[in-house]
Amino acid sequence: MLGPPELRDEAEARRLAGIGAICLTRQQLAEKFGIDREGAILGHGNIALDPRKLTAGLLLKSLERKARFYAPVEATMIEDSAEAVVVATRDGPTITARHVVLATGYELVDIVPATAHRIISTWAIATRPQPRKLWPDAAFIWEASEPYLYMRTTVDGRVICGGEDEDFIDEARRDALIADKSTRIAEKLGLIVPHLDTRPDFAWTGSFGTTTTGLPYIGAIPRHPRIHAVMGYGGNGITFSQVASEIVPASINGLDDMDARLFAFNR
Repeated sequence: MLGPPELRDEAEARRLAGIGAICLTRQQLAEKFGIDREGAILGHGNIALDPRKLTAGLLLKSLERKARFYAPVEATMIEDSAEAVVVATRDGPTITARHVVLATGYELVDIVPATAHRIISTWAIATRPQPRKLWPDAAFIWEASEPYLYMRTTVDGRVICGGEDEDFIDEARRDALIADKSTRIAEKLGLIVPHLDTRPDFAWTGSFGTTTTGLPYIGAIPRHPRIHAVMGYGGNGITFSQVASEIVPASINGLDDMDARLFAFNR
């Protein structure tokens, strides 16, 4: 867990990187958000998105730009040459393109290097709607503890809280832990926001990919310059997708991106 000195160092590092950050004392944190902790970092400029609406909007925009969709199909083979990439599908079309971008989440295609790749199981709950009990400004909250805990609000006044990650991928074992993990998450949420009804209205679990550094892998696959991968590891997919939207087009067009080496497979 990060204490006040570490939080001050983190806030200073953010400011030096051009990211606004303010350190809150225990008193300020209690007065503004009703949270009893030694301190916190307050940032600004975050946004909340409905993932279904965002995805639908991106797909519709792609259709407007003459994209073609093949779904549901399973890619069974990817072969590349100096001129093109061919993707064969099971019971579907064979797709030929000058470049292919793989965005398959934590499910790696064989051609993608698995260096530093790990699968993490995670759990979350959503409380009943209680808009009058929410903290100010619907702030996103991340507790820098081990295991971490995150909290956010919804438009109908619920609190979504999650964490309790464990380093395994077995789906049956993961799903069997929903009840126990939900109880633990609700208890932790109650310690931070005591006036909230933390009983889960919904509870769920899932898996995501991560690396030892927490950084994603973005860019052309080694020895396959026409095949690009966007592996947005670490639970920061939307942020890393924005980064990928700059790096991958630059790579396809033979241009240099100053950040590409930070996320390259051979970094």
